[in-house]
Amino acid sequence: MLNIFFRYHLLALLIIGLSGSIFGAVEEIRYPPEDFAKLDTFEGLNLEDADKLYNKDDYKGAYAAYKAYSFEFPKSEALPYVLLRMGRCLHKLEKRNAAITAYQDVVDYFPDSVRYAAAALFYIGECHGQNGDDAKKTAVWARMVKDDDYVAQPNSGTALTYLGNAMDKLGKFDEATDYHWRTAVAFMKSNPTAAAQARKAVLAHYTRRSPNHDKLKEFYIAASGFDGRGQKAEDPEEDARYWKTVLDTALDTQETEMREKACAYWASKLGDKFPENDDIRKLWCDAQYAHEKDLESWIARMTKQFESKPADVDRVLQWCGYYGKRTELRSAFFEKQIKPLLGGLNDKSKVLLMSRLRYPLSMHDEAQRMITSIRTDGMSDEEIKGFVDLVAHYEPEETVLRYIARMKDKLFATKARFDYFNSRSHRNPPFMEKALTEMPELIKSPKYADGLAYRKAELLQGLGQYEEAIKAYRAANKQPDSTFGVANCLASLDRYDDAVKTVKELYSLGGGVASRAALAAANYYRTSGNKGKEVDQLRFILINFKKSGESSEAHNRLESYGVALTGGEAEAED
Repeated sequence: MLNIFFRYHLLALLIIGLSGSIFGAVEEIRYPPEDFAKLDTFEGLNLEDADKLYNKDDYKGAYAAYKAYSFEFPKSEALPYVLLRMGRCLHKLEKRNAAITAYQDVVDYFPDSVRYAAAALFYIGECHGQNGDDAKKTAVWARMVKDDDYVAQPNSGTALTYLGNAMDKLGKFDEATDYHWRTAVAFMKSNPTAAAQARKAVLAHYTRRSPNHDKLKEFYIAASGFDGRGQKAEDPEEDARYWKTVLDTALDTQETEMREKACAYWASKLGDKFPENDDIRKLWCDAQYAHEKDLESWIARMTKQFESKPADVDRVLQWCGYYGKRTELRSAFFEKQIKPLLGGLNDKSKVLLMSRLRYPLSMHDEAQRMITSIRTDGMSDEEIKGFVDLVAHYEPEETVLRYIARMKDKLFATKARFDYFNSRSHRNPPFMEKALTEMPELIKSPKYADGLAYRKAELLQGLGQYEEAIKAYRAANKQPDSTFGVANCLASLDRYDDAVKTVKELYSLGGGVASRAALAAANYYRTSGNKGKEVDQLRFILINFKKSGESSEAHNRLESYGVALTGGEAEAED
């Protein structure tokens, strides 16, 4: 034991002057509260102090505190943990070779302290990998996962995943799959991320590379399903979730020959199962097509499945979704199947059908053709408005306005016209003007006035009527947006000093509003051509609004100008 402490005395000399850690997070091994409670008072206080330094990322201080603990309490039950933490400090300080030596002492002297010895092996492998020696990393982690006790520790899931991927790269796919299988089963709860990755790997292997229904069924049960939730996963043969995932995976195979082989295998295994499940049968049709390349057979199978149940609108649209990118086939199918159903639909149902054709199916030609079959007689104003919102995507302005004119409530019709013009006003001055024309009556109405005063200011600004827009922004008084709007209008009138003065009034609000205002001021200086004041303002942002998006923008602009950054400016975070 003295040799261990002498070694750590030498290692301590190596960490002087080092700082910071570059490593991503893995599961840190902590000393369990129930074990901590068993330590005597002085042991507990010293260990707690060392842990506090470690948790503050003061790894030099923590190393010294853990080392002192190891000298003062050489028979402590916490010693394996303390020695592991000494290795962690060296590791975090980028002294990886020294850390490997420290970790190895945990393994050599405390191999039965599974929690800490397993972690030490994990970190040894990690150090080798960070040193660029993947062969040693693989060897160490393989040793760790072969131990039945060590492999049960949480970080072993990450090691198993790595080993599986490493075997994949070497073309040792069966061996890789064994690693992934163990990971998926052993770490469902303790390392769910590693387990999820492993499930995908096993699924891909037995679905694509080496199709094997029996092995995949066995895995499905052992891994509690392909999602790891264990919800009724005991009978994959009769589980639609199993078949859907398998068929989706086979069809998603990128390599052509492998996809054809996988689809032929799984299509034959599925056979005529799940005759009532359209989703599964559609995937079966796709799998058959993937290896047969016979479109007529695909259409025949699809038609047979569609005709296995009575047709209604929902079913027709479901199958339009199945046809997907085969747009010509989809259109022909829709026209044939919907014709006998239209007579039974009222106008409200037709509007709903039109909406569903537009989204999510993107069947715009079919949606537009629905318009002439829809009568607005008997519709409420709200229902006409819903129909108009659809019509507006396909028909010209005069058609839209003609439908709006059928509304009984004239103020509601005014709001509908405003909504139509306003929604199409972006970079469209004629529609901006038309939207403004509809506003006076709406602003008078308590029902519709909310938000219109500010929108009026935006439209006036868009039309270049800056003086009127300034008045409107001030009247709306929607802060801080109104103040920014006023400042932008002043800048558009070449009143840059007034624009800067206006946005600086927002500094007092602090936070993101103040940093946004500061950058706006810099932008006004840039637009006015005052490079000197712009640079001063950007420096002001760097010093006063660190860690903000505006600070990042200021930093980038100053760099692009070749401006040297010093002091607090250089410290501003990107």
